[in-house]
Amino acid sequence: MTSASHPYTAPGPTPSLSAHVIAFAWGLAESTVFFIVPDVLLTRLALSDFRRALVAGLWAVAGALLGGTALWFAARHDATQFFLNAFDWLPGISRGLIVRTAQALDTHGLTALATGALSGQPYKLYAVHAGAQDIPLTGFLLVSAVARFARFTLTTTVAWLVGRVLRHLPEASRLRLHLYCWLIFYSCYFVLMR
Repeated sequence: MTSASHPYTAPGPTPSLSAHVIAFAWGLAESTVFFIVPDVLLTRLALSDFRRALVAGLWAVAGALLGGTALWFAARHDATQFFLNAFDWLPGISRGLIVRTAQALDTHGLTALATGALSGQPYKLYAVHAGAQDIPLTGFLLVSAVARFARFTLTTTVAWLVGRVLRHLPEASRLRLHLYCWLIFYSCYFVLMR
């Protein structure tokens, strides 16, 4: 019997499952080595489906927590300087930013992690500093989850509202506008964060 005539064929991946996998992988990558935030994907999804973007945001948080946990443990095992030196080579991260995030976490505790999520300070820096400063993993992960999902919710909500306002435009035009907005954002971000 050929597979074409078989009464059951395995379903392929659904678009939402693919989005979840991509969001998880993006959250993990951005929390460790990548320098473009998952908000790019989430806002793209939000232009057409707010609920799907929020669920993908939860998957991105899960990926970020996995990456943050790995960096926290690495810092606890004397790899702090290795990672901070490596991060200094990434776009948007400078030695000054590394020092500022360490000082903010030392001075303000986990509150700095919450404010850093909204001000564009890389999560990977806080993960390494938290491990190096003996901040308990449970508290770090709890605040990380809340702070990151709050930011993802904010950016997806803004994108969804913009999508509603611009729904009269063809989808291709909305996607181009989305791309241009992120290109402008990152052009400014990389200049300001150095």
